[in-house]
Amino acid sequence: MAKDTLHEGDWIVHKQHGVGQIRGIEKKSIGGDAQDYFRVEITGGEYWLPTNPIPDYVRSVASLYILRKVMNLIRKPPQDLPKDYKENDREVAARLADATLESNGELIRDLFARRHDDQKRMSAFSDRYLTELSKQFVREMVIVLGVEKEVGKKKLNLALQESLSKK
Repeated sequence: MAKDTLHEGDWIVHKQHGVGQIRGIEKKSIGGDAQDYFRVEITGGEYWLPTNPIPDYVRSVASLYILRKVMNLIRKPPQDLPKDYKENDREVAARLADATLESNGELIRDLFARRHDDQKRMSAFSDRYLTELSKQFVREMVIVLGVEKEVGKKKLNLALQESLSKK
């Protein structure tokens, strides 16, 4: 992502902080070197992101086309995750490294199915990521679709229930 592709007012997704909006550019001095940073506002706070180069763990909010594509992925039958919780956590961590909306949507679907499978236990790690990824996905949906948070939650839940029915 090039510096000139982001501007004040743009919505972005940070791998750890989630969805935020660029509210300005500020010069900060860290270690004696002054550099420009985007001031990004997120729910409950803000953070500063270097303007040059933009880190790989930041992306623009998805387009409507991509969001619809991901909702269709979520509606598909879930893929089984490893039964052993340690193997499962390793796979979840590996899939989290990708951080695309597509991979996150598939992971939400697969973790949701695991949560609803009486035969499989879910680790605290996986449960926490299902919760966090779902919140982030709904937040992005709210921005892209221009809907209320409750509507986004309902749309995601309906897609997840459809996926479960195909298992």
